[in-house]
Amino acid sequence: MQQRYRLKWESTLCLVVLLMVVLSACGNAASNNQTNDKTSTNDPSGQSKTVVMREYTDATGNKISIPANPQRVVTTQYLDAMLALGVKPAGAASHLLEGNYLKGKIDGVADIGNPTNVEKVLELQPDLIITTEYTTPEVKEQLEKIAPTVVVSFGEGDVFEQLRSVAAVLGKDKEAKQWIASFNKKAEEGRKKLVGKFKKDETVTIYMAYDKNVLRVYGARNVGHVIYRSLELNPPEYIRQKLAKDPRFNYVYDVISMEKLPELSGDRIVMLVYDEASKDGMLKQIEQSALWRNLPAVKNHKVYFIKADPWFTYSPLAVDQSLDEAVKMFSVDPK
Repeated sequence: MQQRYRLKWESTLCLVVLLMVVLSACGNAASNNQTNDKTSTNDPSGQSKTVVMREYTDATGNKISIPANPQRVVTTQYLDAMLALGVKPAGAASHLLEGNYLKGKIDGVADIGNPTNVEKVLELQPDLIITTEYTTPEVKEQLEKIAPTVVVSFGEGDVFEQLRSVAAVLGKDKEAKQWIASFNKKAEEGRKKLVGKFKKDETVTIYMAYDKNVLRVYGARNVGHVIYRSLELNPPEYIRQKLAKDPRFNYVYDVISMEKLPELSGDRIVMLVYDEASKDGMLKQIEQSALWRNLPAVKNHKVYFIKADPWFTYSPLAVDQSLDEAVKMFSVDPK
């Protein structure tokens, strides 16, 4: 009798163990299917290869199957961020290739135009396309037919958030974290170099002269990222109030009239002159006005003139070079 019960118990135990093994295998298979999949595709040489894919949810909420290790990426905006992460794209928009600050870093990157030349993108045979929310639905639809197309928001969040988002698409999270830490350390060193160069309550206003008649005042994005965030210099009261309501630094600038100059100008002024047309146009108007000449910063020779390259570009490598220039600029009296 005992032997019969023992045989029955051993048989039951074997069935339980077998069932557990089967369920475990099924569970692992289901888990893998949620994170990775494989697909066959042709590389630029025409040879078939298997690509590991993963699911990614982009800034628009779309769930997209993208390569786990993309090899040929095209971007309409994030050339600079990709380079900061150690990835050179196959192609990028025209305006991204114009900056002198990237000289020597973008050899071999194809120009896909601006607006995007879809045929040129097709020729590059990308396995991934990274764009922004500003790409038109018509163009985006055409790009999606070429390769998985991911939207990374440019308007929401600062340059660090953009870098982290691009890194998440490319599987470069570690590199993004290291880059940001390195930049913050450089900013800290920059602040130490400027100790004693500014009075405690001294304020700095950032303007941009653009074209024939456009004058902007900037917040802590683009030009203002380095001035107000990295170097922690004081903005004028108007900008300070704007920034207090803008924790994600989405506020960029306001277009103002010259009549606002006395109200908004701080103890020092940083004036970005966009190009030669702006120098001969808006800047000339400003400098000829009594409003400008009577500003304390102008009378005290505390005005710094900067160029669009790299200051106007809001991306990691541009901000990094702007920081170098800012520390050097504020270390001496303006000419």
